[in-house]
Amino acid sequence: MTGGNRRIDRILDAGFLDGLTARPLPEVRALRGETEEEEALLSYERRLLHGRMDILRAERERRAGKGGSLLERLPEILADDAIPSRGSMPRGDPPSLDHPRRRVEKLVSDQTLANMADLSDPQLDAIIATLEQAEHEVSEQRKSVLAVLDALTGEIGRRYGSGEANPEDVLTGGA
Repeated sequence: MTGGNRRIDRILDAGFLDGLTARPLPEVRALRGETEEEEALLSYERRLLHGRMDILRAERERRAGKGGSLLERLPEILADDAIPSRGSMPRGDPPSLDHPRRRVEKLVSDQTLANMADLSDPQLDAIIATLEQAEHEVSEQRKSVLAVLDALTGEIGRRYGSGEANPEDVLTGGA
């Protein structure tokens, strides 16, 4: 949504990086901090979506006679794959994770997961499809946010490399 009031709308707005080279370094760092926080929230939301999809897919497998009970398989189902990620928590205070959690729970609640054995196969497939679409949308947003983050980090690095900024300022808390 272009021109919206949400932080992600501001970050993804075409004018967010306008005049970047002329902005004061503290402002560029603040923009980078906001962008890092938004990326962390999107990464968290993706992980929530993946966790729910993995549980529902495991239920589909269980119904097809593959694997044991979900309870026994839960550690395996929710185990992290060894996929490297650029996502990390921002440097400052951790963001509130309530917003992404609420968005994911609107798609499939904990109550739905607790009672998924009562869902028909078509209902289960529809929920998985909805989660897959949401994950695709969040992933696309995250890619765009990462491109903005790269531009901000690149600008800070450029200033250090050109001598416009002193790297020692980071250690002393200066601008």
